[in-house]
Formats: sequence, C-alpha cells, structure tokens
Amino acid sequence: MGKKEKVKEQNSLLKKEIDNEKVKLVVLYLLAFFVPAIILIAVFIYLKIYPFGDNTYMPADAYGQYVNYLQYFRDIFVKGNSIFYSLSKSIGGEMYGLFAYYLMSPYNFITLLFQKGNVTFAFDIILILKMASAGVTFTYYLNRRKKADFKNLFFAMMYVFSAYVLTYGFNIMWLDSIILFPLVIAGLDDLLESKKIGLYIVSLTLTLITNYYMGFMVCLFCIIYVIYKLILGKLNPKKELLKKIGLFIFISIISALIASVILVPALKGLMSGRADFSFQNFNLNANFELKEILAKLFTNSFEIEEIKNESLPPLYVGILANILVILYFLNSKIKLKEKIASLSVMLVFIISFYFNGINTLWTMGNVPAWYRFRYAFMFNFMYILFAKKRI
Repeated sequence: MGKKEKVKEQNSLLKKEIDNEKVKLVVLYLLAFFVPAIILIAVFIYLKIYPFGDNTYMPADAYGQYVNYLQYFRDIFVKGNSIFYSLSKSIGGEMYGLFAYYLMSPYNFITLLFQKGNVTFAFDIILILKMASAGVTFTYYLNRRKKADFKNLFFAMMYVFSAYVLTYGFNIMWLDSIILFPLVIAGLDDLLESKKIGLYIVSLTLTLITNYYMGFMVCLFCIIYVIYKLILGKLNPKKELLKKIGLFIFISIISALIASVILVPALKGLMSGRADFSFQNFNLNANFELKEILAKLFTNSFEIEEIKNESLPPLYVGILANILVILYFLNSKIKLKEKIASLSVMLVFIISFYFNGINTLWTMGNVPAWYRFRYAFMFNFMYILFAKKRI
C-alpha cells in the first residue's frame, strides 16, 4: 500500500470516528431531554394529572396566579391584550412589570396551541419541557469539549430532580434561569480561559431578560465564581489576570445594557410600589439552627412549611452526590488549594442561607414571601460539580 493510500485510509478512519462521536453526542443530548420528560410524564400518569385524570399539578401560587397570567399572555396574541396596561387588574393598572417578571419565557408561546380553558394543561407541558431542557444544558456543561460520556446523564438527573426544582419548580418563571445557568457558567469559563465572549454574553443576556430577578442572583454568583477560579489559578498567566477580570466586568455590563429594554421599565415598576426595600431588612438574625441544614443534604422530604418563610434551603440532590462529595474532599490527589476554594464556595452559600440579612441581599434587598432560598439551585449546581470531579 502506497503512502497516499495509507493517508487516505487514516483520514477515512478519522472521519468515521468523528461521525460516530457526533452520533453519540446526539444520542446523549436526546437522552438528557427525554429521560426527565418521560419520568415526569410517568409521574403525572401515576398521580392522574390531566389529561391522564382529573387532578392538576398547580400548588400554591401556580393555581392562584400563574395560570391566570398564562391566560393573559395567550390573550395578548389572540385578543390583542396590552402588555403595558390592563383593566383586568382591579380598577386597572400597568402590566409591563408583571409581564417582565412572570411572562418573558419563550416557552409561554405553548399556550397559543390551547384554548383558554386548557391553559392548565399548557402549564404542565411548559413545566415538563423546562425541566427536560435543564437536563440538556447541564449535560452540555459537563460534556462540552469532550467525547460523549453517558455518566453525565446521572449528574444531569441530579440537577433536574433536585429538591430545589421539585419544591420550588412550579414557580415556572424561575426555571428559565435553571436552564440557562449551566450555559452562563460555561460561557464564563470560555471568557476567563480563552477570552471567547459569545456564549457568556448571549446566555447572561437571556437570563436577565427571561427573569431579571433570578438574573440578578446569577450575576452575584458570577462574581463568586470568578473569585473561585482566581483562587484555583485558572486565570494564569498573571499578566493576563487584570485583562480577563476587566473583560468579565465589561461583558457583564454589556449584557445588562442589552437587557435594559426589560430591566429599566421593570425597575420603574418596582420603585413605584412593588419593592419593599428597606435597611431594616438587613440584620444578622438566624434563619434556622445551623445543625439543621445538614439534614437537607440527606433528605428530599418536605411539608408545606418547607416553602414558607419558616423553612430550610432545598439542598438535596441525591445520596450518591453526598458520597462523591465526601470522597472528593478526602481525595489526596486533589490539591489542598482546590479543596479550600471549593469548601469556601459552599460556606458562602451556607452563610447566606443562615443569616437573614445576607439572604436578603441575594433577593435584591426584598424579604421573600415564601420560597426564601431562591438562589439555592446554584449551590446544587456546584455541589453536583464537586461530586462529578470525583468520577
């Protein structure tokens, strides 16, 4: 066999390997979407949730508010309702602030496929699609730049079926941030490691647009994450350090400016009466006994009190994750500096959960009415990431 034939054969084998890897990646992402979707549909069948029975999955605010908001969203396109003002609000009032907080998700267009009376069914479909989408984005974060690794599905399921999603997830306007958060962190890694800004600016802008409230919390965590990467030494060489931090600040500001078409009117609405910002909200009162938080890593059981203000943060992501995190910190091959940095991130969250005033900082200075620990999904993300590093 001549030299040209050998080169041709090698190129053919390489192309075949690349094609096989693309197929594996497609299968991996399809599984990341359909596995949680099928599990949720099976749960709905078991619980006889409509259309499999007469029950609905709309606890608390989902039943009292969100379905009505989705019906209004549908009527904007079907009946020409205004997104700026509505007479259906008591004696009438502005709608843009409400629209910016509750209705900016593109998943809401699913309501256009249903009659107004069937929006409750659309709510269930939106919930399923959002949780399935979160499985895809988390899998992407773990698997990007690597060959298809089907073990990542287990970690994606930890993220999708975490205590946070199961107890807070019916607040469907927050789920877009759960979907986009892995992309934001992936984009931030790109920015810090190779100065690529595309994924970060797009994902952060979408996070701010789809729900500015959760987007604010994500922005706070991005600062923590940059410090975490700095401690790990991931921003070397040092002469590039200031440039990368400057780029992070600049691109974050650009994202906020792009999203300002949503943020500015929403902020105006908040200042006109929705916000209850006060320095009296800042105190160092304890939200719970510190020893109680450990239990939330080991159980997903909860009562209705768990989502009220007398509650503990929803931290459970699975017993397997707990075992792997313990092994991660006991692993002698992992540098002490990394262990300290990882533990520090966890402690930042625990301190935030524990002290009422610090917890309030995460929620834009407002005291939450129920669902006190709305940023806990980011703790879950990092906790699963530490567990994954042990594999």
